[in-house]
Amino acid sequence: MATFHAADGAELAYSDMGPGGGIPLLFLHGWNGARALWFPVMEILAKRHRAIAPDLRGFGSSNGAPGPYRVETFADDLSALVAELDLDPLVVVGHSMGAAIAQRFAIDRPDAVEGLVLIAPVPAGGVAFPPPIDAFFRSIPGSAENANRWLSKLTYRPPSTEIAAVLRAAAAAAPAHVALESYESWTGLRFADEAATIATPTLAIAPAEDKPMTPDFVREHVVDLIEGSRLEVIEQTSHYLPVEAPDRIARSIERFVDSL
Repeated sequence: MATFHAADGAELAYSDMGPGGGIPLLFLHGWNGARALWFPVMEILAKRHRAIAPDLRGFGSSNGAPGPYRVETFADDLSALVAELDLDPLVVVGHSMGAAIAQRFAIDRPDAVEGLVLIAPVPAGGVAFPPPIDAFFRSIPGSAENANRWLSKLTYRPPSTEIAAVLRAAAAAAPAHVALESYESWTGLRFADEAATIATPTLAIAPAEDKPMTPDFVREHVVDLIEGSRLEVIEQTSHYLPVEAPDRIARSIERFVDSL
């Protein structure tokens, strides 16, 4: 693990794998996640590419950093990381909330982003969950029992003991106030009009069994919004497909990068 400093001086953690050649890949985790969730994918791709994954402000080993814990702040933090590691240009790969951050970063820094891969993405217009689902999400921060119930719904098949432990550790590392503020941010996003201006080549990957963010949801709210983007559906996977299908995700990313 290494650290970098955001514009406000906050110290944030990241991992850096692979050779220096080729276009760098920047991996962004989702809500209540951590950079370690990307390691199975990164270890495959690091044979050819430099692969970097930060713990977003407030999460993982960056959980001591001060707020705000909002999509816009997370995107701003990436500019500091890109500058410090000289990653421009790069391909940004985001999962769930991380995909919303990737879109925000591509809008703010189009010069730095050569490609976007959005996996089980939160759209730029946010997500309006029905009241019972919203209430359940709000019950997760600070409750190990509810966090485990939530995690149990995020894979198509039960994860291995090792992966389950990584998922639980990531969720447990996020302080309740961080999880709640960031949840408010990504569910309430309102920059769809700006996302419609993204000209960066974009691949959206949807797990076939994700609910409620189904492949049709991803097509309507992400792919149809970003001109020229395309959708790939991966069968027999659910929301956390990077940990249950890392080989398939890595192949999709590799094909996309090679096409740029």
